Amino acid sequence: MTRHETDRLILRKPDSADGPRLFAIYGDPETHRFNPAGPHADAAVSMAVLSGWLDHWQRHGFGIWAIEEKANPGVVIGFGGLGWTREAGWGWILNLGYRFSPAAWGKGYATEMGQGAIDHAVERLAADRVYGMVRPHHAKSIRVLHKLGFREVGTLEDTPGEPASLVLERSLR
Repeated sequence: MTRHETDRLILRKPDSADGPRLFAIYGDPETHRFNPAGPHADAAVSMAVLSGWLDHWQRHGFGIWAIEEKANPGVVIGFGGLGWTREAGWGWILNLGYRFSPAAWGKGYATEMGQGAIDHAVERLAADRVYGMVRPHHAKSIRVLHKLGFREVGTLEDTPGEPASLVLERSLR
């Protein structure tokens, strides 16, 4: 399913025209406050990320969505959804991830998109659980995952010299 809707959001498969908006969001230092890798350095990095997302869509039939408000269609406010990722010590996991423009923060969109992604996983995917990985000091994202029914199940040493990310899990069965 390349398009999914929630009460206030349109979740759609991204396309190459979303590259500039992806860079605007992922290149913004504010959106990477908790990401030790920092913001994307240039549009080429964002286009490489977008290419990877589109490849995931091609291989699996789902992936990261471009997110728009129903009240303002055509304007991407963030990117998020589900994707298969291989993590050391965890193997292949179905990961929920998202990043929104700062103008979209505080409106409950991450929780709404996350519930849409979980609903999609339950209805369309053969996975029995979804994971979320979050920096331990990112209280707002941890709160979103808890609202969505995730519970902490471990840590992931994903960035040398930084505290381990928290790994949270939500059963789908």
